[in-house]
Amino acid sequence: MLGRLQMTVDECIDAYLELSDQAFGKWRVPLTWTGKVCGRFDSGALESVIKQIIHAKGLAEDALFEDEQARCKV
Repeated sequence: MLGRLQMTVDECIDAYLELSDQAFGKWRVPLTWTGKVCGRFDSGALESVIKQIIHAKGLAEDALFEDEQARCKV
């Protein structure tokens, strides 16, 4: 977030707090009724929050994180 999205440290902290609340706040039981093991957290929620953060910075949601002329090499 610091390099590619050119966010300040404070913006990164705020975005991470939002991301962690939305993506990791709710967890699922790691087993289905049939006994199949599944993930504890919803990957779709994580993807959605990341896309929101990228969109808020004025980039396309599916923008690549490759930047040939990056000002910050992190």
